[in-house]
Amino acid sequence: MTYALIIWLVFIACWRLAMPKEARGRNWNYSHMAMPGVAMAIYAFAPAGLAGPMEFWLWGLITMVVLGTIGWIIGQALSNHSIMDVVYPCISFGIALSVALMAAPEMTLRIYIALGLMAFWMLRMVRHAFGTNYEVEQQPYAAHRKRFGKRWPVWSFFAVYMLQGTLVWVWCLPWAFIALSPETTMHVTDWIGVAVWIVGILFLIVADAQMNAFKANPANKGGIMDKGLWARSRHPNYFGECLTWFGYFMFALSHPWGWISIIAPIYTTWFMGWGSAAPGNEGHMRKTRGALWDDYVARVPLFFPRLFLRRDGGNS
Repeated sequence: MTYALIIWLVFIACWRLAMPKEARGRNWNYSHMAMPGVAMAIYAFAPAGLAGPMEFWLWGLITMVVLGTIGWIIGQALSNHSIMDVVYPCISFGIALSVALMAAPEMTLRIYIALGLMAFWMLRMVRHAFGTNYEVEQQPYAAHRKRFGKRWPVWSFFAVYMLQGTLVWVWCLPWAFIALSPETTMHVTDWIGVAVWIVGILFLIVADAQMNAFKANPANKGGIMDKGLWARSRHPNYFGECLTWFGYFMFALSHPWGWISIIAPIYTTWFMGWGSAAPGNEGHMRKTRGALWDDYVARVPLFFPRLFLRRDGGNS
């Protein structure tokens, strides 16, 4: 593990050297640079029952770097780094699959079911993102390309692929516990995980379908989607995404140390609702929709959906 830490420190040094002086979100980069090092330190002092899952989770870093590099090469070839929105679910599934294959003494039905859920999620996310992110580079990637110029090819490797790759690597922590669980058949918490995952994927599918239908109508241009699930939450798709990750966590609970991996879905929820995803979207909407957006914010909660609506369509 000493050699692994040295290699990561060298990687961090390259990351830092590639960072332009005017780069924003520097603390965001620094915190994600540090996460694997913190994990290695925990592994060094972890009791035997925890050290095993931590070791295989750390091995998942190699999968992240390899798949992230492939994604960067594709983005460079296309001059389009918004392809990362297509690549990140593939990195997530790749980490989960590689950790399961390395760690599991045998591939059991429960592992296949958990991987099947994640494979469905990956294919659905890839299909959803491909249409808008493959042919034309989207924001903020296009703005970054213009801003950083000749430095963007190198900086994009770290700022886009390694940063987001490290993020989803943290999300995949439960998979080390899923793979090393002593349970070989479906446990009660596994079935609860399936149920939570189903609710989450339905939120994702329905919310995106409603938004796509709204955008497809020219009469809605410049308006606010505030019907269906979007009348209950300003980000029902992000809420659904987080539920799927809580579903995977439930599979980890059959391992004696699996409860520790609650860190992963909590971090996913913070990132989606308060860390980056929702705040970035809200900032854009506030600039482009003005008073319409302010009215929507006053009526609809940020993240967790309201169960009941008033007869006038507002929240109770």
